[in-house]
Amino acid sequence: MRQLSSDASLNDWLVWLEELHPVEIDLGLDRVREVAMRLDLIPSSVPVILVGGTNGKGSTVNLLTNAYTFAGYKTGAYTSPHIQQFNERMSINSQQASDDQIIAAFVDVERKRGDTSLTYFEFTTLASMQLFKNEQCELVILEVGLGGRLDATNLWDADCAIVTSIALDHQAYLGNTRESVAAEKVAIGRAGKPLIVGEPDPPENMRQLAAQADMSWIQIAESPALAVNIAGAHQRRNAACAVEAVSQLEPLLPVPSPYVQQALAAQALPGRFEQLEVDGVRNLLDVAHNPAAAQALALTIADEYPDADIHLVIGIMADKDVEGVIKSLLPIATNWFSTALPQGRALSSDELAAKIKEMDANSHVTACERVGEAWTAAQAVAGSGRATTLGTLDDKSVQDVVVTVGSFFMLSELQQFWQTGQIAALPVSDD
Repeated sequence: MRQLSSDASLNDWLVWLEELHPVEIDLGLDRVREVAMRLDLIPSSVPVILVGGTNGKGSTVNLLTNAYTFAGYKTGAYTSPHIQQFNERMSINSQQASDDQIIAAFVDVERKRGDTSLTYFEFTTLASMQLFKNEQCELVILEVGLGGRLDATNLWDADCAIVTSIALDHQAYLGNTRESVAAEKVAIGRAGKPLIVGEPDPPENMRQLAAQADMSWIQIAESPALAVNIAGAHQRRNAACAVEAVSQLEPLLPVPSPYVQQALAAQALPGRFEQLEVDGVRNLLDVAHNPAAAQALALTIADEYPDADIHLVIGIMADKDVEGVIKSLLPIATNWFSTALPQGRALSSDELAAKIKEMDANSHVTACERVGEAWTAAQAVAGSGRATTLGTLDDKSVQDVVVTVGSFFMLSELQQFWQTGQIAALPVSDD
């Protein structure tokens, strides 16, 4: 395998990383632990918060990062995947790491890797921890990539672990029951440390496994009374998980209440019920790509826009529960615009359109080859016939909403289309 020169670009490194390991996902901790020990990354010298769950991880990490940053702690956060650029995955004090910072960490990892083969995710997880060490962060927040028990992030003993939700996804790796998923995710907790559970209906085996491991189980209320800046009951639970984590770590990392409130007010994350105005039409972007996330999105849309026509632009990976996602979105859909994605495992636009029609023969579906083409068609329908009434975030009078959903890749493709066409997508003001 070719070696990189010291002046290689970040893009060169990312292309090289894609070739480093024979398979994309190779669960297990032995290989990555070996390299982490050479780097002197375990145990962590600073507190670690580990955030797992089927959905809601990114929102929870975002709120935690803001709260600790506002309180004055130098806070490193690692998330995945990214939407527009890799740098989104590693941040310090809510600011994306620079190319130079990431490359320096990559170089450090590669020098110690030797002949140990690492996946893309394993290598970048180690690099994130090396970056946070290089930058002398005082706290690290890690988002679990897949599952928990065998995920590379689980190398580090969490001072506080969060499981936001339990649902079926990645069944090939995590099993076909909520119980099997729960068994994988509960393993990010540690004996004597708080395990905060945002899932309102956790499988019983999850409680049993936590008790057997002497974890301190903390259950979040099903409908916590929190004022958050992202719509949806699920987002209130995510926020409650973050707030509880701050409370549990108070003896270690005290955060005055005003900073928590400031973080709640500032809560915003690309692709999580992200509301934009484009040429006078309300647009929503959401990365929902499994039935549970799609159902949460549908319920939130029905609550926020009860009288609107919803024009869904959707693309999805073939290895996802496509029928489950469609079923969750059917109750809110006025029109569907199916599209393909350039990734090899994506469903074609025609296959997706056929599945929608199979599930509801009366659905109006337009198949488009490109994301930009599908969005343009939806935007044209939403903007024709009657004027869209734009108002505040809690305004129920919006008549047409274009919703782009189904994958992180969907949002990435749409953002690239907007940039290429210099289309202005403006955040909806809550003034």
